[in-house]
Order: sequence, then structure tokens, then C-alpha cells
Amino acid sequence: MSREEALAGLFSGAEAKPSALEGVRVVEICGANYACRIAGSILGELGAEVYTVPDEDAKDITPHGVKIGGVGIPYLIEGRGKREIPLADVPKLLPVDILIDGLGPGKLHSMGLGYPQLSEKYPDLIYVAISQFGHYGEKAKEYANMPDSDLTAQAYNGYMAMLGNPSLPEPYSYPIRAGVWLGWAFAGAAAALGALAAYWARLRTGRGQFVDVAINEVLSVVHPYQVGAPFVLGKSRQRSPTIDANLLVTYTTARAKDGFVALATVIWPEVEAFFEIIGRPDLANRWREALEAWEREPQRLRELEAEVFAEVAKYSGEDLVKASREKGRPPIAVVKTLEYVAAQEHWRIRRAIIQCGDLLVPGTPFMMSETPGRARCPQLPEPTARA
Repeated sequence: MSREEALAGLFSGAEAKPSALEGVRVVEICGANYACRIAGSILGELGAEVYTVPDEDAKDITPHGVKIGGVGIPYLIEGRGKREIPLADVPKLLPVDILIDGLGPGKLHSMGLGYPQLSEKYPDLIYVAISQFGHYGEKAKEYANMPDSDLTAQAYNGYMAMLGNPSLPEPYSYPIRAGVWLGWAFAGAAAALGALAAYWARLRTGRGQFVDVAINEVLSVVHPYQVGAPFVLGKSRQRSPTIDANLLVTYTTARAKDGFVALATVIWPEVEAFFEIIGRPDLANRWREALEAWEREPQRLRELEAEVFAEVAKYSGEDLVKASREKGRPPIAVVKTLEYVAAQEHWRIRRAIIQCGDLLVPGTPFMMSETPGRARCPQLPEPTARA
């Protein structure tokens, strides 16, 4: 039996296998805080029984005003497999293993559902709070009544200030958002991980604990290079340009003959391999010299950048990828569209995309051979809106 066959056998029969968090009960009280809802979704995909308190504002958040069954797309996706429960009924649901609080500092406490109050009655409760600046400290007090959002999270922690094209003149060299809901997604993942670590600790000690996640901190904390680089370089880090001069490498996207490719050269052997792939090994040393002199003579880098991009444009994206696979370096990928990705059988086999009526929805990243993750289809109206 080949290695591939053995692994395929391990992951077969997923529907008949137990989930990792079977028997774990979770309640999320999120309001319009989607980091909170994402945390609950992660625990749910791992098998926890998740109850959610509905919120009208959260239901209205959706791109282009699109709603399915009266709710926005984010609410539809993050509500999968969860049982709705009115806020007034939460005390009747207790005790639970994990309570996720996304309302902000002091809100649930004022209702008698704060951690100091609940932990006296339920000392094994794991209470996960997700807010802008955490639940204690001056910033927490100052912004306790300010609604949170993914965009403001990226703005507050300095992440947006590091993104953009510094070669453009003002006012076009403006900070830009990283990804779609990156702050909320990272905070949700951090909250779920904190909950799981606290649950593991409870198995040893029998005691619960308070897990405090600050959305505005998460991106900075989990990206040590971006935060650490200014201290190493001795100055504020400039915004990431087309060529990342802080890494001193060709680390960028470029237009190939038939579309864009991502070029991820991080170490010098990869840089040399890249120039060999595009048929211009003579440019390698010129590139290194230009990078070393970029502060004194920035025009050298711009001139060479244009020359390199002209060479890349002579090749198709797949030819560049094939050459990098054959050489073993550097990492090169064709920039794919979501439509292309959704059409690939690979993602369905791995349950990263699942078909729900006429809708394609995200699956789960938790491929575990004995306790597989599961993403359920949302409750859809009849007939299902086509997307």
C-alpha cells in the first residue's frame, strides 16, 4: 500500500467517526461581534454543541445587501449548526463548559452574567471574552461602549499603516486593509485556541478560567516580524511595497503572460533560482547590489524592477510554476480566482468546500483522521437563493 493510499484510508468514513469535542456545551453571546461568532463556529466544527443568542444588527451585516432567508451571508455561515436561544433563557441553560462574551467590558456583568458572578456558582466555567482592548485596563474602560469592527481592529494595532505602496505619492500612499475580516478571523481563532487550552487545563485542575482576547492586539501579537522589524532596523517600518525592501528579496506579485503570479523568494538561493527560471541569471548580482543600495539610490531598484517584470511577462504562470517545481525553488503560484478554486474537486474531497443546495459554502480546515471536523450546511429557505 502506498503512502497516499494509507492516508486516504485514514480519512475515509468520516461521517461515522466521533468529534473531538463531543459533549462540550458552548453558549456565545456576541451581538454584532463576528470574532465571537467565528470562535463559536470553530468549536462547533470540532464537535461542540453551540448555542447562540441571535442579534438583529449581526443579521444585517452582509455584502451588497444580499440576504438569504432574511439574514446576511456572514450570519448564515457563522450560524451553521448552532441553536438559537434568547438572552433571557441563557441562565436556564447554565452550566455550560464555555461561555463566549462578545458584548464588551461590563455588559454581561450588568446582567448578572459576568465571570466574577458566574465563576462563584460554576467554578469550572471557561469564560472567553472578546473585545477591542480586553476587559481590563484604561483602554478597556475608554472604549467599553465603542462598537468594534474588523477595520478598526486593523487600524488600532498599526497593521494597516504597514500596508500600501510607499512608492506612490501622497495622497495615494494610503494605508490599506489586509484581507477580508482578517482581524476578526484571527481574534476568533485566538479565542477558540484559548478556550481549548483552558479546557485542557481544566481536565487537570478541575477549575475554569477567564480568557481575555483583545481584537486590536491580535494581529500585532501573531505577526512578530512586522512588529519586530522596526526595532531591528532602528526605524519605523515603511509600508510593504511591490518589492519588500525590508526583506531584501523579490517577494511580490507580478504579471505573467496570462495573469498574475506570486513570487516568494526569501533566501538568496531562491533569488538565484528565480533569475535562472526567467532566463536572466545575469540579473542576480545586479539585483543584490540594487537592494543593498536602495536607500541611497532607490532609482536603481525601480529600474531593475521594471526589467525583471518585463521578463516575467514573457512566461505563462503555469510555466513559471512548473519550472519552480522542477528546480525545487522558489515558491511560485498562479494567483487564482475564487471561481477557479470553487470548481476544483480537490477542495471537495478535503471538505474545504461543501455543496448546500444551490450554494457553495466554506467547509472546515480540521482534517483529523480519528475525530474529524465537520461543517454543516446552513438552514436554507425553499427554494434556495442561487449564488
